[in-house]
Amino acid sequence: MKNDSKPNFGVLLPTREAVISGRSDPSLLYQLAERAEVLGFHSVWVGDSLTARPRIDALTTLAAVGARTRRVRLGTAIFLAALRHPVLLAYQLGSLDWMTGGRIDLGVGYGRPKDPTQEHEFEILGLAPGARMKMSEELVHVMRRLWRESDVSHAGAFTNFEHVTLEPKPVQPGGVPIWLASNNVEPGLKRVGRLGDGWLNNIKSPDVYRECWEKIRGYAADAGRAPNSIHSAIYFTLAAGGKEAIVEGQTFLAQYYNRSYDAVANAMLCVTGSWDEVIDWMEKYIQAGARTVVLRFAARDQLAYLEACAEALEKRGLLSSANAQSMS
Repeated sequence: MKNDSKPNFGVLLPTREAVISGRSDPSLLYQLAERAEVLGFHSVWVGDSLTARPRIDALTTLAAVGARTRRVRLGTAIFLAALRHPVLLAYQLGSLDWMTGGRIDLGVGYGRPKDPTQEHEFEILGLAPGARMKMSEELVHVMRRLWRESDVSHAGAFTNFEHVTLEPKPVQPGGVPIWLASNNVEPGLKRVGRLGDGWLNNIKSPDVYRECWEKIRGYAADAGRAPNSIHSAIYFTLAAGGKEAIVEGQTFLAQYYNRSYDAVANAMLCVTGSWDEVIDWMEKYIQAGARTVVLRFAARDQLAYLEACAEALEKRGLLSSANAQSMS
């Protein structure tokens, strides 16, 4: 399905790098979010991990950033929701959405299967890693009921409670949009079609992305949902500029994941090259159906990259700071 509408661009805030660097100063995170808003970016995003890849807590970060911005949407890419109790998480998200004027998007992921460090995150909380998919599905149903109803009772495989009413409800009608992560995995694509308000992934091929998106739309129709109600996105890791910037980006990713850059690039979407070459790749995904591109900069100087990226996108007619000012 060709996408002729103008795409949205989001920026990942480096909450993991803040821990790796040993800094105790959150100002960079605030500056990035504030500057992204001024430059016309649509959203800012944060990752999530408890112990596998320590970082600043996702919801705490979004609350702080939300107090310093007015327009940008605030999302998680991605959030390990199954590590949290659904009633408590629904309460936190409802409050966060209320405090930010209805700007929250919850991107839910599940962790990599058979990754010992990620499975350990579940085990230390007394949770079974193998049940994380089913736990996540039940959690989505529970949170949506709590956001839309009062006096909710639930008897499920993982959560049981009676007569719960949560306030405040989210500002957004129907509750916080829940985006589900899935690469080219059939059960995951079906889950997005059945349950997702949005789709997050880091699929390495635009052609495979298009095929997966068409499958999701078909699964949505089979479930009685409007395919156009699901928002499609791509999580896009990049190192752009000259040779020095590309080498730095590859080194950055190798250190981040503690393995070679080739191994990282084999496992997930990583694009390197000049700014025009990198944006050409973005446009392939946009033409394949992506409506939001979540940009993750493989760089130490995130602010400089943000400025360079905005300039390059604006030259291509994909981003406009004037639009940001008019919407603020």
